[in-house]
Amino acid sequence: MRREPTSRVRVAAVTIACALIAAVTSAVLTAPASAAEPVVDSPIVGREQLHAILWMQTADEYRANSLQAYRLATSKLAALKKTPGTAAVEQMATDPHRLARLPTAIVLDLDETVLDNSVYQARRAAAGLDYDEASWQAWMQEAAATALPGAREFLWAAARAGHRIFYVTNRHCQPQFARADDACPAKTATMRNLVALGLPFASDREAVSLRSERPGWESGDKGVRRAWIAERYRIVALIGDDLRDFIDRPIFAARRAELEPLFGVRWFVLPNAMYGSWERSLASDVCNKDDVADVCAQKVMTRKYARLVTAPATGK
Repeated sequence: MRREPTSRVRVAAVTIACALIAAVTSAVLTAPASAAEPVVDSPIVGREQLHAILWMQTADEYRANSLQAYRLATSKLAALKKTPGTAAVEQMATDPHRLARLPTAIVLDLDETVLDNSVYQARRAAAGLDYDEASWQAWMQEAAATALPGAREFLWAAARAGHRIFYVTNRHCQPQFARADDACPAKTATMRNLVALGLPFASDREAVSLRSERPGWESGDKGVRRAWIAERYRIVALIGDDLRDFIDRPIFAARRAELEPLFGVRWFVLPNAMYGSWERSLASDVCNKDDVADVCAQKVMTRKYARLVTAPATGK
């Protein structure tokens, strides 16, 4: 799932980090020549993501996690078609008889679910820069994202099994990037990327839905678009890298006991340590609108450290 635009929280942290490194560099440069050590240019911005990016780019364990998720989903394809029910909370109140008559569909997120954007993340980190919308739009135009391990094989197996594929992404149709000949360059580039990877339904404009592509689709909550699909299809599986690819967090918190059993049966999760709503939820409410950058950053760091679990759980 694509991240939200950079928050002032991260910008504040970056500001503080840059000030610190400037102070350290100044101290080194003014020290006696005999005591000075070589200074290695090492960007501060993005360092927090360094291990996450490298894990997703280089670790056999990450590749195995992706293959495992998609192979598990592949093993369920026949049962998903035959077993009554739905994977979408937006469809759970639908009359079972009507539901049974609908053709089946599988709904997937794109970024870090089907498409690997770690090259974009790595470029930003290596340059000491964070995510921003302009650079993300430029990356999309390259249409150079590769497929995650197991994704292509699963998608074609699902298509051959008779399931309709829908790619529901929070890539964003934004007016400031529109052109006279293309209202949503992000969608055009995304579909070009999917076609280049040889994925099923890649050239079907209805199969790929972006945020703000239609009126009412402005929210990052994908429930509206799942409901749009659910009018015509029985959604038998959801696949994503973020809880919000399946359900909004407050709803999941209220219905955890009911919905958690869907994982590994109708809901299939890919790992993403680089970004996500999990990260934003750690400290989304700590800053006031009138907080200056360094005050906000300190509040965020305090909250994050407070969330660390430093003692074993007790009881059963």
